[in-house]
Amino acid sequence: MSEGERETTTGWRGWFAPTGKPPAWGVVRYMVCGLFVGGALGAALPEVRGALLAALAGVVVAAAGSGGPSGIARRLALITAGAELVLGAVGFATGNRPIVAGLAMGAVALLTSLLAAAAPLGGVLGFLLSLGYMLVATMARVANLFELVSLRWAAAHIAAGCVGGLIVVFVGTAARSRGETDEVRAARAPLPLGPILASLRTFDEHARDGVRRAIPLAILMALFQREGGRDAFWTFFAAYLVLLVPGKGQKSQAAARVGSTLFGVLVLAVVSTIVPEKVLFSFGIVILFAGIGLGPAYTLVGGALTTIGSVLLAGAPTGAIGPWAGHRLFDTILGCAIALLFTYLLWPRDDESQESAPVPAPT
Repeated sequence: MSEGERETTTGWRGWFAPTGKPPAWGVVRYMVCGLFVGGALGAALPEVRGALLAALAGVVVAAAGSGGPSGIARRLALITAGAELVLGAVGFATGNRPIVAGLAMGAVALLTSLLAAAAPLGGVLGFLLSLGYMLVATMARVANLFELVSLRWAAAHIAAGCVGGLIVVFVGTAARSRGETDEVRAARAPLPLGPILASLRTFDEHARDGVRRAIPLAILMALFQREGGRDAFWTFFAAYLVLLVPGKGQKSQAAARVGSTLFGVLVLAVVSTIVPEKVLFSFGIVILFAGIGLGPAYTLVGGALTTIGSVLLAGAPTGAIGPWAGHRLFDTILGCAIALLFTYLLWPRDDESQESAPVPAPT
């Protein structure tokens, strides 16, 4: 996209225009494979309902190795698998304990922001670990897994999912490495601890960003674990979407996330009056992955589809869509407002990030 085209597509009009980036179908392929391989390994374990945790862990670990030079992708996936096992177990162990769950969520938000100080690998790792922790902590509550699966077997399922994700990554990178030059194949990206510790010691922009993310997410996680309802979940989830990527994003990026989320809820409310609810629920995971794939290329469409898929997956146990579509819109507005309030009122003079830190695009 030329400079002139960028200027004409700034602001809200830019949400409808192509960004010039390619769709992330390569990432989606890895995530889908991680979902099925991780879920299959989890299904072989006792307390089979915990296979959901295995599938979620498989998605996150597989995404970690979806792009970049094969050596770097494998290292990132291994680090992600180890950290996801620990954080996932913590997320499950603190479920139904609101205060402890809130403190744990705040600690994870601070940690994942500090990791961004060790860019570029740290930023991607922070994004993935924040996502992985959130998925286990929230979906286990939504699916009532705390009452159905013991902590021991929950940890075993998460470990199985991590192994499944690593299998996908090592198979995928083995195929990718055949097309790499020796120089690319030998590339490494260290994760230095020095910048992370320095960020915490000096309380720089990364540490301040961690506090900005930690306070609202900790409060909303505690409320969600205490209430356990869909309203509490969607208020938390909407705030999390705005605060997903470490770093203080540009106002245009935050507006795009808020706009696409609200747009998705509105579209779902309209579509649910035409398409049978069972059909919509059955396509929830497909819609979610379609949104993830289209997100880099079409901000509004990708974000809206991601929201619709997430609503369907989280709301499936409640049945009808129509009666709670209005509640989802209010919850989303409230969660987004809370996230924006903390983002732009705490240390408002901090520079806004020019780029986000998404999952690396496949080569």
